[in-house]
Amino acid sequence: MFVSLLSAGLLFVAYLGRSVLGDLDALSTARHDDIRWNMSQMEIETLNLDSAVHDAIHGHDTDLSAFRKRYDIYFSRVNTLSQSAFFELISQDPEAQAWLVATTDFLDETTPIVDGTNADLRRALPEIQARIEVLRPKVRVMSLAGIQVFALEDAKRRTEFSRTMLKLVASVIGLILILLLGLTTLLKLHRRGQNAAHDSQVVRSRFEAAISSSLDAVLIVDIHGKVVEFNGAAETVFGYSRAEALGSDMAELIVPEHMREMHSKGMARFLETGQQKVIGAGRVRLEGLRKSGKIFPVELSISLSEANGERVFVSYLRDITKELEAEEELRSARDKAQAGEKAKSDLLTVMSHEMRTPLNGILGSLALLDQDSFDERQKRHFNSISVSGELLLAHVNDVLDLSSLSTDATPREKVNFDLLDLLQQLADSLRANALERENKLTVTPLSADLGIVSGSKRSLQQCLVNLVGNAIKFTSNGQVAVEVERLNDSDLVEIRVSDTGVGIAPENLERIFDEFVTIDTAYARQNAGTGLGLAITKRLVEAMEGEIEADSLLGEGSLFTLRIPLPVGRSLMSKEPKRPGHQAQLAPSGQHALVVDDNEINRMILCEMLRSAGFSVEEAADGFEAIDRVLKTRFDIAFLDISMPGIDGIETLKRIRELDVAWRDLPAIAVTAHAARKDHDAIRKAPFSEILVKPVRPIDFQTKVFPVLGFFEAAVLPVLEDSGGDFKAQFGAQKYENALKDLALALDHFYGQLRGTSEPTTEIRRVAHKLSGSAAVLGKNEIHTQLQRIESCKTEEWDELKKDLA
Repeated sequence: MFVSLLSAGLLFVAYLGRSVLGDLDALSTARHDDIRWNMSQMEIETLNLDSAVHDAIHGHDTDLSAFRKRYDIYFSRVNTLSQSAFFELISQDPEAQAWLVATTDFLDETTPIVDGTNADLRRALPEIQARIEVLRPKVRVMSLAGIQVFALEDAKRRTEFSRTMLKLVASVIGLILILLLGLTTLLKLHRRGQNAAHDSQVVRSRFEAAISSSLDAVLIVDIHGKVVEFNGAAETVFGYSRAEALGSDMAELIVPEHMREMHSKGMARFLETGQQKVIGAGRVRLEGLRKSGKIFPVELSISLSEANGERVFVSYLRDITKELEAEEELRSARDKAQAGEKAKSDLLTVMSHEMRTPLNGILGSLALLDQDSFDERQKRHFNSISVSGELLLAHVNDVLDLSSLSTDATPREKVNFDLLDLLQQLADSLRANALERENKLTVTPLSADLGIVSGSKRSLQQCLVNLVGNAIKFTSNGQVAVEVERLNDSDLVEIRVSDTGVGIAPENLERIFDEFVTIDTAYARQNAGTGLGLAITKRLVEAMEGEIEADSLLGEGSLFTLRIPLPVGRSLMSKEPKRPGHQAQLAPSGQHALVVDDNEINRMILCEMLRSAGFSVEEAADGFEAIDRVLKTRFDIAFLDISMPGIDGIETLKRIRELDVAWRDLPAIAVTAHAARKDHDAIRKAPFSEILVKPVRPIDFQTKVFPVLGFFEAAVLPVLEDSGGDFKAQFGAQKYENALKDLALALDHFYGQLRGTSEPTTEIRRVAHKLSGSAAVLGKNEIHTQLQRIESCKTEEWDELKKDLA
């Protein structure tokens, strides 16, 4: 910047100096003398011309040659003056313009006469003399005007010269100031440079100290691969002294032999193209070589440093042998933990499936019983059995929900149900427990529109069972009250469960909704539980987009408040179509269904439910038989068990869709004991029209099966969720005895096969799975347990299991 300013100042001063010299040269010329001389000459030539005319008129110039000569001189003088730079300066003056016009007119008119004959010229001489007399005063006026103009011009030039001199002086002064500023700046830069050099020396010293004391090995290598710095940690890591390392080839020093070629290629590529892979890539794990020849893992970070055109590579290396060993231990521990979690998840899945199979038989048979033949006391007993079975099934689902942190549980569908009826049935089923502890249980509706609502009935039922059950359990000789009301005519329904029991201490209120938390009170000790009830309740409430609160006074009682969106629903008897324009019907009469399941008892129950609903039914024991039946017979709907031998339900549906029959796209319902969402997602991709989770209930036909067929949720079947019965009552004692005989024969054959096997094969597990379901439905729990052990037995435990069975 200083050089630029100095150069500009010098150029400007030089320019002004040149201007001054030019002005001085111009001022040194006596322009006024030239003007006066030219103007005087113009006047003299005019007088001379006048004199020549006079001589010619009076006969002194007989041949008129003297006149013509004088005229030519005058003509030349006029042209010279009018075309000169002096005249250009005064050409805009009115007097000068008047003289020029008059003179030009005189010359234009006189020249042809002068160039003509003497006779013509002599006749025109008087006129010429008269016009010359007219021009003489104009020449004088033009001369005076010229002198005045040039005087003004000279004044202007002197003014400009003065300004130029002032500029020159100012420029010189400015140049001097710039020089002074530059000198000051140079002094500052010099001092700054000294300080920077000092700071650089300090930083260098600190950097060298940091490198020498670094716990990581630090190597600085030039572009030729030679080591130029080797710190103390590098000596420890690689085993070379600093003196040995400096100047040595880094690749031969610390790079394992099998990696040297790759290192050389990478260095050559970088030097040729500038392409970087390891350089600047952050931490990279590679292998290093010790002086002893031992190869060990290192963590490496390389950066490129450039200074004064010199490039070096700065490398930080760390021996990560211990870190890798620790990572391997952590990885092993993680794998073991994941294996344990997977085993637990698999166990829960298997147990869920196996518990659903007997529950299918129990709840299915209960739903098919005709309650008209029972008195009120028996109906209450059957109702208690049904509610307990439903809650047992809900508990199975909840344990699965908790095991997967509620991320893999099947979402509970919203249905229309009678809220007051649900509360009353809940109170009836728990009233015996309340009376046992001498408690009074009441249900009080506080709003008018609490009949038919839309929501997750099963979730709400379980929440209320948990809350009311806890209230009864922790209250003795007191009162348990359930109040329900709709808030401000909105969709939000508030349900309050209060008791006069032992209460909860303030420090425990915030943690009662945590998993496996039990409050240490006298009643809690008498009624120990798992501590999952309230945790499940909170999750269910949140899944219903509601909220739950707890208030309590120790020794006075507790109040649990639920606020859940339960909009008013349509009547359960409504015949409003779910699909616009569909013809109304009340029942699927004439519908032909195919039931496919490898478990005979499950087929029997499902077929009986379908027949009760108005279907005609055919059965198939596996996928191949199902495909053959669909090929020969037209069906309106198919129910396919997912877990079957040979080909499962998903593959069976796929092959049915590929058949060359008009009804190959019939609706298909998946029947499964698997409740996990991931299983349902895989099933829906098949695709199935709907999924029925075992145990199947009659209400499932109204909520899931009938809509698939285009029918309405009409009162085709009574709502038998809470009615009961059993296998023998439904199918008769003879059929029960026949089923037992079939099971005994199958078990004899199966156990005979086991004696000659050395490990549990896939076929053995399949048969065990099938027979265990039949044993559970028929009430043979001990056999069911044995078959479950066979199905889940590991190879290394097989011999010990066979000894136990023997």
